Amino acid sequence: ANLYIPILGQPCLEFQMHHHFPNDLVRRDFLDVLGDLNTAGILLTLLSISVSDVNNPVFRYMGGLKLFMAYYGQFSHRSAHTPSSSKNRVITALRTLGLMIPLENHRAHHTPPHDQDFCLIGVLNPLINFLYHKVTKNRYFWMVAFFSYAALGIQIETIVMEKLLTNVGLL
Repeated sequence: ANLYIPILGQPCLEFQMHHHFPNDLVRRDFLDVLGDLNTAGILLTLLSISVSDVNNPVFRYMGGLKLFMAYYGQFSHRSAHTPSSSKNRVITALRTLGLMIPLENHRAHHTPPHDQDFCLIGVLNPLINFLYHKVTKNRYFWMVAFFSYAALGIQIETIVMEKLLTNVGLL
């Protein structure tokens, strides 16, 4: 059914298919895996630009950081599907520092009933797991929350960062 969503159907389907074929992320070329984000990334960037002051340096910084983290999240996710035997030192170091999700933690997300460890990087898994299990499992709530944050996150983060920078005298 997601295939029929205009513009986003194909990327949604490709992301969901990795739950059926977990090694697909590893078999495909790394740039191809990153390319799965392009449609959503372009749409969200255009949306953010259309409702924001693009001349605001804090907005530009937060937007760039969000794009970087989106692609870093995809890299982390792909690495979580890479067999341990083929890991390199950078990935091992990032996992040791808690900046990338360990394979065994992500594996829990691919184990039925598929109701935990949703974060691609893993840092927010404890919070999201708590909210999902203790507040609501309603999929429509989570869809609205996800798309709202995806669409408005840069604006919210810009406001928060401007307040912080103002309070410490840097802005």
